[in-house]
Amino acid sequence: MAYYLVESYLYSVDHGGRSSHGVVGEHKGSEKLYLHVLPLSDAELAALGPRVDEDGNKQHDRLALPRNEDWWIAVEGEAAWPKVLRPRLTSRCADLARKPTPVPLSAEDLARLRASGAGDVPAP
Repeated sequence: MAYYLVESYLYSVDHGGRSSHGVVGEHKGSEKLYLHVLPLSDAELAALGPRVDEDGNKQHDRLALPRNEDWWIAVEGEAAWPKVLRPRLTSRCADLARKPTPVPLSAEDLARLRASGAGDVPAP
């Protein structure tokens, strides 16, 4: 199990047996996006697909679990965790040319998030 930076329109999300209280991501858009750190299993990663919104539209720039509208992993996220610079931490994927694969947070990334004052970021 690894931890991933995910985006949501919700301040609080529950997943993997834990509740996460998000931080407002820094970005240029007008949407208020909250960022969360959530654990995902290998089975959950394999089940990720394009997010389907409440109107049934597929969003290929966002990966989510089936029937989950609460949070997603951005293929190329723009919302960055506040107070963490160089490199900025965003929800993102690798291997964009073939099949977007979510990039987990490293132990160093998690330490940087905790150092920024994020209260509910788990220890690696």
